[in-house]
Amino acid sequence: MSLHGIGRDGALRLTFAQQNGRTTLVENYSRPPLQVMRALRDAADCLCVYLLSPTGGVVQGDRYHIDISVGAGTRALFTTQSATKVYRMPDGCAEQMVRIEVESGAIFEFVPDAAILFADADLRQHIDITLHPGALLILHEIVMPGRLAMGERLQFRRYINRLVVQDSEGLLLYDNAVIEPAHNDLDALGRLESYTCWGSAYVLGDLAAWNIDAAAFCEAHHALFTADGAIGGLSRLYRNGLCVRMVSQRLETIYAAFHGLRDTLRTQHLGWPEAPLRK
Repeated sequence: MSLHGIGRDGALRLTFAQQNGRTTLVENYSRPPLQVMRALRDAADCLCVYLLSPTGGVVQGDRYHIDISVGAGTRALFTTQSATKVYRMPDGCAEQMVRIEVESGAIFEFVPDAAILFADADLRQHIDITLHPGALLILHEIVMPGRLAMGERLQFRRYINRLVVQDSEGLLLYDNAVIEPAHNDLDALGRLESYTCWGSAYVLGDLAAWNIDAAAFCEAHHALFTADGAIGGLSRLYRNGLCVRMVSQRLETIYAAFHGLRDTLRTQHLGWPEAPLRK
């Protein structure tokens, strides 16, 4: 399907590098509607970049390209200022292409707030990530399928999210979700059932280099993803990774669980101080 409508071609290119022993944003190129706030340092000296939404959300025909390079030995984080609204698209769709490269010894967190899919929304996202030896990536995706306060649930037309992660040994993760409520019974057993939102989180890369034993981590921290009104699970990938899947009645429950995962990794394995995301 072609992208019809009055969509915008947004672009964002960020490059993080070590300068004088600290992580610095050495390249920040943007083309509206994509733009970021001035980078902030948290208590762990991690450089945090917030994507702004000056136009209020994603509309039909939008095409976004985000390119992030995380230099060797850096500590960086990318998030959004708030949830991303994906508006009605009667005749087309919107696309977002994300490319991330994390070099040796770098730690990168890609943790945007939820995407809210309005009725008749059609969003197609492709994320391609390359991890170099010794790199660590923390990534999550959270989806709210409608404006629940208005009685709008599972009325979006299509949501596609393809995630491909490669490291020096080859393909590490391939996750291709194509969700079309009109053609799939998402309330069926083993799918959403009665839950109203979902999320996935990943910890990927050279886990051993960062004092993370995948099996022991799953055993010790699976309770992070159990809560009233939610079901979640933590498991290890066949190599170099952890994966979380979670469904919930409340978006805040998923946020809390994923933030708990980040805090546990930072404080217990990386030796960093607590540094809650500023929103």
